[in-house]
Order: sequence, then structure tokens, then C-alpha cells
Amino acid sequence: MPGIFSGQNKKKAFIPASGISHFMKILGIATSPRKGANSQSLVEHVLAGAKKAGAKTELVRICDLDIAPCTGCSTCKEKGECIIDDDMGNLWEKMAKADAIVLGSPVYWGRLNAQAYPFIDRFYAYMKPDFSTDMPKGKKIVLALTCGGMPPEAIAPINAYVKSTFAFLGCTDGGYICQNQCLEPRDLTKFPETIKKAEELGKSLTK
Repeated sequence: MPGIFSGQNKKKAFIPASGISHFMKILGIATSPRKGANSQSLVEHVLAGAKKAGAKTELVRICDLDIAPCTGCSTCKEKGECIIDDDMGNLWEKMAKADAIVLGSPVYWGRLNAQAYPFIDRFYAYMKPDFSTDMPKGKKIVLALTCGGMPPEAIAPINAYVKSTFAFLGCTDGGYICQNQCLEPRDLTKFPETIKKAEELGKSLTK
């Protein structure tokens, strides 16, 4: 299988003064504890669309990482760094290097799943007293959600919450996709139109 840098699939986002080509980097972050299930699969379809458009993609599963909850000690504000030694620092670096981030979560009781919140809460350690960060500005944030019987309008506030949170990092709204009636791990396969939309969303991230 040809790589993403071969033939007509090659896409250069820009060429800096150094003359080195920069390829779009899209980072997927899946928070579900069910490996390969619906919300992760939805993220993967977004990444697949981006890859077809020439981007370099990577998927990270939160549940494969060691990310502890914020303890609220505020040492980060006194010393400029978090005292918790785990995988959050490496994930933050991946986010900083990405041109877009695709966050995927199942919806539990009208919110993101529990594993998503320690990750998000740890953003605080990277924030200055004025709540700014050194995260490169302008990267896009996409939210991909799956749920059971909730209608789309009922879970729209989750999208607003995620977009406002990532706005603190300087991210812009890159899109939103959701699919209900996803209870069993492979239920997303029943919705080919949503899968198609996810891939189109991924392609749009490279423009």
C-alpha cells in the first residue's frame, strides 16, 4: 500500500523559509475505554478522510495512557510546571505539533465519558495566570460523539463545552459530528452516511 507521501496523495500545507515541506498533522484522541468501538471508530473515519487528502495522522487512546487527575495543588502556578509525572506531558507535545485535533468520546449521562475529564482538567497546568498558554494558536478542534438514544439537540451542549474549553488553548472550531443509536461496540457500521460525513470532515481539515 502506498504511503501518504507518495504520488498524488502528497499535500504540502506550506513551505517555510527553510525550504522544508510541512505536511498537515492531524491528531485523534479517543477517550472511550472500549477499544475500537463506536466513538473511536468515528475518530478513525475522520482521520481516514484527512489521510486521503494527504495529511499525516495519529490516533491516541486516552485509556492506553497514564494520565492522573489534577490535584488542585497549584504548584504549576508557583513553579511553572506540573508535579505529576505521567503521560500528559507527551500528549501535550503531540497536541502542540498537530495542525488539528479530533477528540472522540461516547456520551455518558449527557456528558463526555469519565476518562476524558482528567485529560481536560490537566490543561490547567499549562496555563499562565492570565489563562493563556504557549500552545500554538489557530489549530482546529473537531468533536466526534456517539451515544445511545439521545437526540442530537440534547448533546449539542457537549460540543459547546469542548469548543469553549479548547478555545483557551487558541483552537478554532473545526467541526462536529455525532451519531446516536450506538449502544453495541460496532453499531456505527449501521450508519454509512455518518461514516461518509466523518471522512469528508477529515478532508476539510486539510484545506
